[in-house]
Amino acid sequence: MCTLKPLLVLLHIFLAQAVRFTGKPKNVQQFEGQTTRLKCILGDFDKDKHTVSWMKGETRLSRQNVVTATDMRISVYLDDLPYVGAYTYLLIISDLVLEDEGGYHCQIDQISTISSGIAYLTVLQVPSSEYPKCTKSANSYVVGLPVQLTCVSVLISPPVDLNWNRHGSPISSMSTQTETRDGLVYEIYTFTAKKTDNDDTFMCQQRTDVLSYTQNCTIQNLNIQYRPEVKIQHTSAIFAGSDSILFCQSFAIPPVTVFRWTFTPVFDANEYIADGQVLTLIKPSMARNATRITCSAENNIGISTDTMTLHITEELRRDNNIQKDGNDFKYLPETKGNNMDIFGKGNPGISLYVVIIIIVLVVIIVVVVVIIPVYYHCFCKTRTATDNSGREIYQPTVFYDTRDRTSGLYDRSLPHLPSTGHYGHWRHSFASQVPEDLDQQGYMYIEERNGQNTL
Repeated sequence: MCTLKPLLVLLHIFLAQAVRFTGKPKNVQQFEGQTTRLKCILGDFDKDKHTVSWMKGETRLSRQNVVTATDMRISVYLDDLPYVGAYTYLLIISDLVLEDEGGYHCQIDQISTISSGIAYLTVLQVPSSEYPKCTKSANSYVVGLPVQLTCVSVLISPPVDLNWNRHGSPISSMSTQTETRDGLVYEIYTFTAKKTDNDDTFMCQQRTDVLSYTQNCTIQNLNIQYRPEVKIQHTSAIFAGSDSILFCQSFAIPPVTVFRWTFTPVFDANEYIADGQVLTLIKPSMARNATRITCSAENNIGISTDTMTLHITEELRRDNNIQKDGNDFKYLPETKGNNMDIFGKGNPGISLYVVIIIIVLVVIIVVVVVIIPVYYHCFCKTRTATDNSGREIYQPTVFYDTRDRTSGLYDRSLPHLPSTGHYGHWRHSFASQVPEDLDQQGYMYIEERNGQNTL
């Protein structure tokens, strides 16, 4: 009896060692929210003598066909294969969540535990369609101050890759900063506002290994504000005694709300009219020469100014070759040349213009008076002939009109045949016009039939 017990122990050990797993279960990747399956294959397994379980780390999930975990998403199936002692042990997890990710293995509990080896479950997460989200730190920015643009997405596995680009070109990662907090990932792009950034569009692209396409968000029409840029403009010289207009040109975002004009030394109120950007100088005198005029433009961001020095030119008024300056009148020697004849050297431009007009008129007169009558006389007038005594013989105009006709309306355009009074089937027609001074007209008709002519 004492020798039998050790033999039973040895037999039990032998049977336990005979149970085995045929191969390691495979690693699995599956998307979050879907269902995954893990499978072990057993050999020489007797379910009446052996117990197999699914384990996640040190946590037991099942025993045989019974789920021991409290998670209702888990189910197990122990099915035999068409081989003696061969079984499959299947673990099914539905509605996967990120916490399901980890290592799983099968285990047979005997005197010496037998393990299948670890299969790793990877839960793939897809970012929600609401991501990425693009935000900016303010609705508008002032030139010279920092601009902060943020691209936000969910912190998932595998992690998403966020990148900013501008004008279709990626922005260097040296200019961005990545942060993770509260289950979200932030890609922050910070730069200093410039006027050229106004109305620019920035795009954040999101990439992930689980999707073959990118998801984007954009920030459009960036509002960059700056104080006015001012420049005083005037289109022509400023003459003494003549009204002049100056314009205060400005560029600003937001638009200029106030324009101010100032003078050094100060102008009297009746010497100018200031209407916003437009300044009208009313008949400035030479005494106002070298006056400094300043335009100030103001918007919500600040004030800018531009100053110009007034240069007044003494006005020259020419009336009957007299220079008028106030109440003084002087004859201008240099205007003598202006009284020269239009063909003189003093007015070369006018002389050339008049010469061209005269040439054109002469050509028109020659054409109308000479060429047209000659052409008519040579080609249009009827020619005359004389006999031996020198008497003029009138030559009538003769024409020959060939018509190949059989019958129809076209024959009726000719008179009736003298013999029958009916319209004939004329083959050719001949007409002769007699002199116009005769009271009667005569016609000669010739009808050609079978090579014979009939008058």
